[in-house]
Amino acid sequence: MVHNHPSGDPTPSRADIEMTKEIVRAANAVGLMVHDHLIIGKGGKHTSFKAQRLL
Repeated sequence: MVHNHPSGDPTPSRADIEMTKEIVRAANAVGLMVHDHLIIGKGGKHTSFKAQRLL
């Protein structure tokens, strides 16, 4: 999964974390796997949920 933060700060919000958990649960229920969730900010900055151990 990938989305951007127009503010430029790729830090995941509480809502980003909770929404990701819900999507992972739903995906698992139908046999799909979410490998990572990336948030893209300004200047090439990004956050990987996998790298941050949020996934």
